[in-house]
Amino acid sequence: METTNLVKKYTEEMIAIRRHIHANPELSNAEFKTTELIKEKLTEYGVEIADIGLKTGVLGIIRGGKPGKTVAIREDIDALPMPELTGLPYASTVENVCHSCGHDIHTTVLLCCAKVLSEIKDELAGNVMLIFQPAEEGGGGAQQVADCKFYEVLKPDAFVGLHVSALLDGGQIGVRKGPTSASSDVFTIKVNGKGGHGAHPENCIDPIAIAGYIITQLQTVVSRENHPAYPAVMTIGSIHAGKAYNIVPDFVEMGGTLRSLDPDCRKNMKDAITRIATCCAEGMRGSADVIWESGVPPLVNDGDVVDGIIAAATKIIGEENVVMLPNPSLGSEDFSVLFPEYGPGAQFSVGTGIPGNPDSKIGLHNSKNVFNEESIDVGASVIIQYVRDFLS
Repeated sequence: METTNLVKKYTEEMIAIRRHIHANPELSNAEFKTTELIKEKLTEYGVEIADIGLKTGVLGIIRGGKPGKTVAIREDIDALPMPELTGLPYASTVENVCHSCGHDIHTTVLLCCAKVLSEIKDELAGNVMLIFQPAEEGGGGAQQVADCKFYEVLKPDAFVGLHVSALLDGGQIGVRKGPTSASSDVFTIKVNGKGGHGAHPENCIDPIAIAGYIITQLQTVVSRENHPAYPAVMTIGSIHAGKAYNIVPDFVEMGGTLRSLDPDCRKNMKDAITRIATCCAEGMRGSADVIWESGVPPLVNDGDVVDGIIAAATKIIGEENVVMLPNPSLGSEDFSVLFPEYGPGAQFSVGTGIPGNPDSKIGLHNSKNVFNEESIDVGASVIIQYVRDFLS
């Protein structure tokens, strides 16, 4: 049977599952009810569940009727710490938690893949690994999966997954070869001075003034130290100092993020931020301590896997609905922890825009954004077709 027809049998069921997950979101590393729902559904579908020691999240295995390679499908399951303001009848029932990044759709797509692929497992020459990953939103979920040695259950020969996109309409997918999402590093700078009376700055070392100069000078990191062929972003997102208008504080603390698409540029910019902060502070009689929290590496899509996705999508939605994305995103995606470290892979975008509905185009991480549920059928069908082709 054609993949599209296999999926459409379960359209209403999957929309109901998605709406239940949407109404009951859970934050990173606390996806306990979501995990139980996934396990319940996988058991119902006859999918093997591998216990690798994850606190939340699930690893499912479908063993094909013939020997062959292994495809790993990965999707994330956590929600964001923000309120939902869509007014939908199935809006979040949890205060200040919602699925405004679309991970409820991701989870449902993977459950649909599990149900259909389990039904047709006898035709598959190889195996399918289903990675329901926890804690993508800064919770280190992909690293948890790696630390639990998922690859000892089966070693993937290819990874595939998707992410919703408000930039594309329902019925479309977007693909890109090479760098697709940026690395993400977080830094904290503590500027140390000498506090005192605001009326006598000559007796002080003002860390606020020093911090101002540091922030200004850090703007040269991207414009003058990064290779211009590789996009990068450096943002100072927080700054805290002092509690009174007439007191020079002893220190200032500020934090920011660095995004890069190239490993060498990433290292060079990290070194530059540390150098500029410390030297600028010393030049103004203070000091600065820079602490780095290294995040995920850039996500780099494998060309062969992307070609396979394009071929599968062309069969499902037609070549005219496969969009070649011209630019990478400076957002990060911890799927990059799993590939290419444990095998080649690629992530594609599935459109969630609704023609004529501006609320569907607001964008991710916005409390009012709504998602086109057509993306469930489209996303699942493309992935299932990719698996059928890869394990044919």
